[in-house]
Amino acid sequence: MTHRFQTTFSPAAVLLALLAGAAGAQERPASQVPEDLRSPRTTLGTFLGEQLRPEIDWDSVAATLDFDESTSPEERQAVATQLKSVLDGRGLFVRMDSVPADPEYLDPESREAAFTPFPIRLPEFQLRRGDDLAWRISGSTVRAAGTLYEATFSWYARRLLDLLPPVVERSFLGFTLWQLIGLAILAVLAWIAQRFLRVFFRGFLVRLASRGSNWAAEELGAAALPASWLATVWIFRRFLADLRFPVLVNQVLNVLLDLTLAGIAVWFAFRAIEAICSRLEAIAAKTETNVDDHLVPLARTVLRVGSVVVAFLLIAQSQGYSITTLVAGLGLGGLAIALAAQDTLANVLGSLAIVGDRPFQVGDWVLVDGYEGTVERVGLRSTRVRTFYDSVVSVPNSKVVNSIVDNMGQRKFRRMKHMLALRYDTDPDRIQEFVDGIRSLILKNPAMRHDYFEIHLNRFADSSVDVLVYCFFRVPNWHEELSERHNFLLSILRLAKEIGVDFAFPTRTLALEHPPGDGDSLPADPPGR
Repeated sequence: MTHRFQTTFSPAAVLLALLAGAAGAQERPASQVPEDLRSPRTTLGTFLGEQLRPEIDWDSVAATLDFDESTSPEERQAVATQLKSVLDGRGLFVRMDSVPADPEYLDPESREAAFTPFPIRLPEFQLRRGDDLAWRISGSTVRAAGTLYEATFSWYARRLLDLLPPVVERSFLGFTLWQLIGLAILAVLAWIAQRFLRVFFRGFLVRLASRGSNWAAEELGAAALPASWLATVWIFRRFLADLRFPVLVNQVLNVLLDLTLAGIAVWFAFRAIEAICSRLEAIAAKTETNVDDHLVPLARTVLRVGSVVVAFLLIAQSQGYSITTLVAGLGLGGLAIALAAQDTLANVLGSLAIVGDRPFQVGDWVLVDGYEGTVERVGLRSTRVRTFYDSVVSVPNSKVVNSIVDNMGQRKFRRMKHMLALRYDTDPDRIQEFVDGIRSLILKNPAMRHDYFEIHLNRFADSSVDVLVYCFFRVPNWHEELSERHNFLLSILRLAKEIGVDFAFPTRTLALEHPPGDGDSLPADPPGR
């Protein structure tokens, strides 16, 4: 008996077969990925670790980089050496525990299969996962290797290393002979730069400033020391990579030199700020108002704090922290502080408004927010007013800005308004002579305003006829006003005595009337009187 077998394929079976084939296609390349290239950690470990061995396996090192197929073995070795030298020269020590070991790692921002060990200090150095699922140093990094190498090491230092004899490769105290020679050369260059800057600041700039005025001669001379040390440390920081120290040595030295540079830069900035503020103080001393004298200390404080903040941000960036993140963090922190200290910030802004608007100056007699006295000081938070009771009132600057300020100290003239009460029985001609005499006293007094005053018989009061005296004193302060008022009133008294005019005082006359017939009803005188 012959059996005939017939095979039938359903659509579901075909779909399952295709899915199984696709899964097998994905599994087979993954199983064929070399162990050294399965993750960013293994790739970097192979790239760096192999180049630390006495006998370097350049094939293994080259396998960690994404080369074109046309690249020769010599070119591959040169690129690998350059990239390793760049990391060492810049002190970029790779901590393997911070490198992801996950083969499926994705960059958190771009969501790509890529990893950048130093995104701030060396963003060009990057690892990527290829189509074969192997992690390698990216092709863009390989192509940029030469540029990075030239940017890290000076061309003349590279040329000098090629010309040095083999004898300079001998080790001494853990360093090669040529490294010690290079260190000595840097020390000489730093000394020359230091001496030059000291002569420059203490000689040329000081003489230049002294031609117009000597406002900054002392400050510029004082800035010579931090400027010279700044140049010294910068030279060591700039050419440190050329000495080819190990990566850990470069890392420690870079941190120390960056901190030193920042500290000296702040020192130099403080000296420069002092020179600028001394000039501002000289300008403020020549102005009529003295409120701007308080602006100079405020500007000095703001500039100093700003220089410290800038130095801190630069240090953070040199150590691989993102300035954008730090500034955003400071912005959020500043917002929280601003919400918690709204009154304080309002007072600080109020002090700036007072300095800019100048509603008064120190020494003025003011009436502000219900307090009357003399302004003693305008601070960041409050304005201090010494009252006429000799107490000191601190008015918040936010209230000063939002209040009506009556500045008595800014008056050109000080008014006097008074009523002189004369007796009703005074002769009218004498009253007119008295009024004319007062007008003459005003015109003869140099401390009084002559273009506007009013002296008139003004009204009939209950017990006097009143003469209005309305005039102004041209005096700078309250003390002078009281003195001139005293002299003027005394002259009025002398004038009244000379003319024969008497002043009235409150009097009242009572008139008693008898009703008609009341006199007849009085009892008669007793007989016999």
